[in-house]
Amino acid sequence: MKIIISIIFYLFLIINFVFSSENPTIVRYRKPVENEYPGEYCTPSFTVVINYTNPIQQNYQLNAYDLYGGSATSVNGTLYLFTITHKVPIGKNQPVSFFLQDTSAYPWLTYNFDNYSTYDCDPFPNVTMKSKQPNWVRVGGQYTNIVWYHMVEVQGLEKSPPYDAFTCTVPKPFICLFQEFLNGPKPINFFFQIGIWTTDVNFTPFNVIVTDKQNRVLLNSTFDGLSAPTNPPVSIKGIESYPANGSTVTRSEMINDAMYLMNILNKNALCGISSSNDYLVTNTLAPVLGSPANASYVGFATINSPNSPVTSHVQIIDNQGIKRIGFDNVLFVKTKTYEDKIENVQNATYVKNSNINKTLINIKGDVSFNPKTFLTAGFNSHFQIPLSYPYGYSGGTVKYHSISVSIDYPAYYSTSNPYISINSPEDIGSGNYSTISITLNSTMETKIPQLLKVETVFLSFEKVLVRVFAKDVDSGISYLYTTNLNRVSSADLVYGDNFNGVYETVETFPVIFGNQRPTVSLYDNAGNNVQFSSQRPTIDTSFNMIPEYPVYSMVKNQVGLDPYSFTGFEFKFNDIDVSNGPFNNTLCMNFAGSNKTMTPRFLQLPLILNPEKASLDLATPGTWDEVKGMFCMDFQIPSRIFSGEYQYAVIIPPFVYDSNYLGASVGKVSQLRVTSNFADQMPPIITEFSSYPSNDVDITQDTFIGWNIRIEDSPNGIASAEFNITSDFDLEPYRIKITPSNATSGDSFSSTYQLRIPVNSNTCRSQSFRISSASITDTNGHTSVLPSTGNVNPLLKFLDSPHLILNITCSQAIVDNTPPVLISFSADSSIDVGAYKDFRNVSFTFKTSDSHSGISSRHIPKIYLTSGEFDQISKVSTLVSNVNGVATYTCTIQLPYGYGSYKDILISIYGIIDNQLNINGYSSVDLQTLGFQNTIKVLYSDVPVLDSTSSIKSTESSLTIYGHKFGIDKNKFTLQVDYINGQGWKNTSISFFSGIILMTDSITPTSSPFYVRVIVDGKISNQLLVVPIVIESPCSYEVIQSVVSTWIDGEKYPYLQASITIKNTGTRPIKDFSFIIENIAYNQIWGVDANGNNRYTLPSYNPVINTRDQYSFGYIVKGTTVATLKQVTYTCL
Repeated sequence: MKIIISIIFYLFLIINFVFSSENPTIVRYRKPVENEYPGEYCTPSFTVVINYTNPIQQNYQLNAYDLYGGSATSVNGTLYLFTITHKVPIGKNQPVSFFLQDTSAYPWLTYNFDNYSTYDCDPFPNVTMKSKQPNWVRVGGQYTNIVWYHMVEVQGLEKSPPYDAFTCTVPKPFICLFQEFLNGPKPINFFFQIGIWTTDVNFTPFNVIVTDKQNRVLLNSTFDGLSAPTNPPVSIKGIESYPANGSTVTRSEMINDAMYLMNILNKNALCGISSSNDYLVTNTLAPVLGSPANASYVGFATINSPNSPVTSHVQIIDNQGIKRIGFDNVLFVKTKTYEDKIENVQNATYVKNSNINKTLINIKGDVSFNPKTFLTAGFNSHFQIPLSYPYGYSGGTVKYHSISVSIDYPAYYSTSNPYISINSPEDIGSGNYSTISITLNSTMETKIPQLLKVETVFLSFEKVLVRVFAKDVDSGISYLYTTNLNRVSSADLVYGDNFNGVYETVETFPVIFGNQRPTVSLYDNAGNNVQFSSQRPTIDTSFNMIPEYPVYSMVKNQVGLDPYSFTGFEFKFNDIDVSNGPFNNTLCMNFAGSNKTMTPRFLQLPLILNPEKASLDLATPGTWDEVKGMFCMDFQIPSRIFSGEYQYAVIIPPFVYDSNYLGASVGKVSQLRVTSNFADQMPPIITEFSSYPSNDVDITQDTFIGWNIRIEDSPNGIASAEFNITSDFDLEPYRIKITPSNATSGDSFSSTYQLRIPVNSNTCRSQSFRISSASITDTNGHTSVLPSTGNVNPLLKFLDSPHLILNITCSQAIVDNTPPVLISFSADSSIDVGAYKDFRNVSFTFKTSDSHSGISSRHIPKIYLTSGEFDQISKVSTLVSNVNGVATYTCTIQLPYGYGSYKDILISIYGIIDNQLNINGYSSVDLQTLGFQNTIKVLYSDVPVLDSTSSIKSTESSLTIYGHKFGIDKNKFTLQVDYINGQGWKNTSISFFSGIILMTDSITPTSSPFYVRVIVDGKISNQLLVVPIVIESPCSYEVIQSVVSTWIDGEKYPYLQASITIKNTGTRPIKDFSFIIENIAYNQIWGVDANGNNRYTLPSYNPVINTRDQYSFGYIVKGTTVATLKQVTYTCL
């Protein structure tokens, strides 16, 4: 009877709860403005505010759906903000509907909102299309798919087309796609791309037919991207493949590609490598040595995939089809795996720390070596901690050791089943793991943080300041992400605190593509999060939105802007010869609607066999030239690169141009044609390789082991090399750096070297050594790399050599399995991370001991600092002494501004190793258990801090100042300057104000140093000394010399021929440039006028060197070094 009454009472509660709830209502909604035409249907995302009075425990329990939807992104009392994506057919006044679902109730409550609004789904308009280039141009191919593109101009579009707006018809095995390209206010410029599926069928001539949705033909273009077979035909000889056919390869250990090396004569067709891992034709060959008529080429086929075996072969592609050359090279690929032991995992230990008044959690267990083992903490946001050597290693050896790691006990959490786990990944092991349940007595908090406002401030065409107002009154904001996963933390606060504060960050982007507005993601300390983006820009129930990027608004609103319509484009030299040295050149260009304040950069594409060196930081900056009315960029082409068209890119944020696209627009004036009599882009390789004294050594006395090698590179010559040697018991590399001066025989083109490491017979441990990484660079920067991905491997000729592994047996060494110990440790107990950098140093002193084999002086322990979501900091200590088994160390770490703010810092130490390679380390809890300092209490003052300033010339008045916590109220801010003239601090006006950046145009021009400081709401910052760059004259020049050739005459006297360039680096033209050169041989100087007494002037036909211009001449001297220009005079116009 009691059971029946209980059931009836429970049902009564459910029924009463369900029927007592008030139905939700739509308070307001907003229709989107779509920037893309529909495909089969429109997918508009409506913003809807719903009033829902029923209590919701967790935000994710209330969701709104149609085609797409989800939980609310903002909650204000009973008001919930949703973004709902609908599927709408083409046509006017199409109805839209959605449903709301409350999963906190049982059964779930569902409310339908049928036909709550309408939407006009505009059809794709009729358009016209015309070609912007006569031919199909090939791009890519070395590390990407081979693609031919054709630029077109489309008229009639107000918005971007959908993915299926145009149908591009080509016969199989060809494939055709289209893409929008650089545009201004309207989408005009597009290009169609053609690739080839891997195939063995013959090709026939065809036209590319482009139609719209009504099957109207918009473009009919003959595909001319492939050449006909030539006579004489292409001749490929001497094909070498590495690793050898039939080899078994361990992925990522030494190589990730099969490499081909061959000689090609009459290369008038497309040649490449076909791989069983390819879907489209890819992997073109790269010329590395010789001339176009007779050259050595390199090609790659990736093996970095789960497929095995991998087959590949050389192929020629012309307009008749793909022709196989030679036989398949077959490689059997395996993944390097690890034992994956995770055992003896203990329950979590909880320790209260009085210094920071917080509880720490410690995890212990035993594991075998795996380079990707990690610890996962799942009680707020699920974050991972890599257990990368030596972090976490606590007793044992590298191959099998204990781990001990401490983390903060969270004050707040959002998950119902908190845990910590130790994991090894599946890709290189069995995917083993061990999970520890965590007992939390902290506060469970499930409210999402609030984004109050976002502001964007234009700094330049490639930089924007993003200001974020964020609030979380419960657990506080932990961190933010802005566009491109730019991480923002409490270190970026300029006003307020982590419960209600203002953050500022500077985003840099070379091109506007895909992001109209900043992306902002908020994460609080309990793990709750919310994301906003261009697709979901509304941030609150009042319909406030994330603003557009200023540059995006400029591009869309500036009438007449067409970045692909060039009003000027010229190289100073289109044809250059780099046979005997590098070549200086200048590019000037402009386009319709440009802005003079844009910053142009000339980017030379990376060395063909070193893709890892690609970086926008290597682009050469330029400026606006008022005389030419164009952007101009100076750059230098390296010597002895392969003859042909030079590949480059021009970056003028927010636009970027590839040299192939430029050729389609402006034609041959964009071509940079390079000539080299004999090119050398092949990096050095090892041609002799043997272990020393053998590959299996019994250590009976103190000795040296290693490898004997020969390195060859011609004609560039070897510049330097670095080898890192490790073992299965020792991951701290023996680092050996060499140059030709270290050679035991030979010269810079071919020389032998001895790579040696010491072994102590009494304390060594039996182990297996190998060269785990290496790089060898020639004098032109071409580098062979081990392990290699898209690189030449320096050991390519020895990938299956038995000498790769050098085993040692230490039969006479003492047996020591006891790890060293920490016997003393001291550290600073507190730090103000809001202070100037000189006051953010934390210092450590400690001692270690080992009474058996002794402390290793080569292995230096690391101090680790962790603080919640801040990046882990580590630093190698400094060995002070190592005497009688006791080693003393010191370490000083300068903390980044704001590090650990609103959190505190945990200290740990790992990498304490003895001479028999026993390893030890101590987590923060381990240190506390021993009675040592293990935490740092963090203070975070609100005093403004100056970090740095821009440079300033003695004739200039503009200065930019960078720092922290300048606030958000300009009226409470003062900039002061002390010119050190006895007048003290002078208030100075500012032209730009933000919380982290200041600009002033009111500096009094001076050649003397001066101080700057700021005052924010009565708080005075540190002062910075600014040293102006003294400008003596608006005219300046640079002398650039290169050696053309050297020789020794019949009487054994050395001679040298040089090329010399006088470059005008100033702001005014230079006239009557005159100088003295001595030791000219046989009056052999040309391109200048002789005035007697070894004095020369610029010739009468070229008396002036204009700004950004240069003049070159040549000479021969008796000797081995270039001449010096003495007693230089000139007139500054």
